[in-house]
Amino acid sequence: MQSKALIILILLAFLMLSGCLDRLKELESNNDTEYADSNVKYVEIYIDDYAFHPQFVTISRGDTVRWTNNDSVAYIIKSSSFQSPTLTKGMTFTYTFYERRTYNYYLATHPYTKSGTIVVE
Repeated sequence: MQSKALIILILLAFLMLSGCLDRLKELESNNDTEYADSNVKYVEIYIDDYAFHPQFVTISRGDTVRWTNNDSVAYIIKSSSFQSPTLTKGMTFTYTFYERRTYNYYLATHPYTKSGTIVVE
């Protein structure tokens, strides 16, 4: 009985630590991106009231888009080409577009909301 309790305790500790490490990596990658890309000009998209602003953007190949979460709700931005980490209020996610095509994306954590579209010319 004690060995089962020990195994459960170890398993719970492992799961808790793995979640903490993911969050730490997420924060580190966000900070690294902002410092490393300080000379990059971004096309800005804001998330407010469960929607993207602007909802439709046309950019050039090689442009970088930066999404900023202004809501108090956490979001994950997802498309067939990229996925953000969980973005809490004030966090950003960047993605550079190299392929000319239309990218549709949405809030994976709130799929009932309006999606966004980026056209790369």
